[in-house]
Amino acid sequence: MSAPSAPSVPPMPRYGPHREDCPWCGSRRLRARPPRRAVPGRSVLARCRECRHTFRNPSLTPATEDAPARTGARLRHRLAARAMLGRCPEPESWLDVGTGDADFPLAARAYFPYTSFDGLDPTHRVLRARAVERVEEAFVGRLTDPHIAARLRARYDVVSLFQQLERVPNPRAELRAALQVLRPGGHLLVDVADPRRLCVLPPGASHPVGLRAELAAQGCTVLTGTRAHRIIARKDASAP
Repeated sequence: MSAPSAPSVPPMPRYGPHREDCPWCGSRRLRARPPRRAVPGRSVLARCRECRHTFRNPSLTPATEDAPARTGARLRHRLAARAMLGRCPEPESWLDVGTGDADFPLAARAYFPYTSFDGLDPTHRVLRARAVERVEEAFVGRLTDPHIAARLRARYDVVSLFQQLERVPNPRAELRAALQVLRPGGHLLVDVADPRRLCVLPPGASHPVGLRAELAAQGCTVLTGTRAHRIIARKDASAP
């Protein structure tokens, strides 16, 4: 009897919905930055006048990466896994958020052969990843979904988000949800396309806002440099 085939995956749209507000602070004071060469049907960079967060509007969906982008992603995956190996050499459980076809768990398994990798994705691609044994458990949805948050609370030693914060409607809520599924002392791995877009100091502000400040406010210790595209943070034992 032949083995069951992997679940079929419906095509995804190239772009998400256009935003009228900043995904980081909620301000509607946005300024579009037109590209040097306008191409019909493409998104543009937008910058918030309040917090200076820069984002692509509308954002690309995870399934629209071209071949060079996928090649670059594979390199980032290997480098990220090696970087985490020095911080957390033997995690028992790992959740990859926005995993898609679970390319990162596949790459990371070479460095963490005894780690249990699970995947979370808003599409059914993660079910196909489970069918081909790239992840052990597959969850369809978002971290901010209440039923997923309750089920996965304090379950993982490591949570990874590869260019996920740039793609979700509320990156601050996504970040906090990721910390909720981490065990105390666990590690968060965040990869961002441009760290300056999430680590900013608005004019007149007495302290920075953005990714690093949010991690510190949520009881984490950031272990990587200020300009790194890859940010590793440890959830303090006293954090909720």
